[in-house]
Amino acid sequence: MDTEQECLCCTEWDLLSRDTQENHCFVQSEDFPALINKAVLETFFHVPKINWRRRPIPEGPNGQLSTEQCRLVAYRVVLEWGLKGERLGRKQRRVLPSCVVTAIRNKYPSPSGIYQGFQEADELSRIL
Repeated sequence: MDTEQECLCCTEWDLLSRDTQENHCFVQSEDFPALINKAVLETFFHVPKINWRRRPIPEGPNGQLSTEQCRLVAYRVVLEWGLKGERLGRKQRRVLPSCVVTAIRNKYPSPSGIYQGFQEADELSRIL
């Protein structure tokens, strides 16, 4: 990860329960693969409650999400799961653990190999 802020370990992430933190890395849990499953991401992408800035359309081939959109939605799904129904608040953002970011990037890699890293809310409006 590019910044110290982004070098967060899942055991330090306050959104995970103590049991999860002490037992193993979150990406090794049985919940994680389900959270970043492409069908889950496609469904979550179309849920109106998400309040994307605009109603985006899938930018990938055959009306599917692009890998960039998959990454962004996966980050959002993991965060929503961690919040367990609580609202983060308008323009509030959280850094995800580096293991989560790495796993999502590995599953949905950038064709160019270039990634943005953590961005504040005002910086992230182009895609979603």
